[in-house]
Amino acid sequence: MKKTLIFSAVVAAMLVGCNDAKETAKETAHKAAETTTKAVETTKEVAKTTTEAVKESASKTVEAAKETATKAVEATKEAASATVEKAKEAVSEVKESAEKKVEETKAAVEKKVEEAKAAVAPKADGAKLFATCAGCHGQKGEKKALGKSQVIGGWDAAKVEEALKGYKAGTYGGAMKGVMAGQVAKLDDAKIKALAEYISTLK
Repeated sequence: MKKTLIFSAVVAAMLVGCNDAKETAKETAHKAAETTTKAVETTKEVAKTTTEAVKESASKTVEAAKETATKAVEATKEAASATVEKAKEAVSEVKESAEKKVEETKAAVEKKVEEAKAAVAPKADGAKLFATCAGCHGQKGEKKALGKSQVIGGWDAAKVEEALKGYKAGTYGGAMKGVMAGQVAKLDDAKIKALAEYISTLK
């Protein structure tokens, strides 16, 4: 009986010890589960924060890249516009310079042509031309032609040339206008000049 009692006491002690071990194991498992849950939640939170930070950083990077690209495009446009303007100005300057050179060359050529014509053309002889005039004006231009004109002896060359050109154009002369128009019609500018210079020598 003693043996039974001792055995019962030992079994009871073991049972009590096992229950304590089971409780401790349960508590440990429960604490481990809580710790794991907290670790998972923390990991999720960190992952979420990291994802948002990465998204925000990527968004900022994209915006910065867009802004840089826009600035680059604007700078390129401005540079191209400035280059086009400079090219236009250069073309305009070249055009003006070329037009000026063309006009200068044209004037020089015209002058040379006139000089060549004068060199080749026979010189008008004022004395021979005046022979036709002497019948009415006198050998020295001392008479009033047909008693109506002015005495032309003593006139300077410019006055004579102006009068002869006026007769030819019909803008000069009084009573003798009609007669003189026929006389000067066949005279060109060179002959009128030569005649005027000769008459200016008559005294």
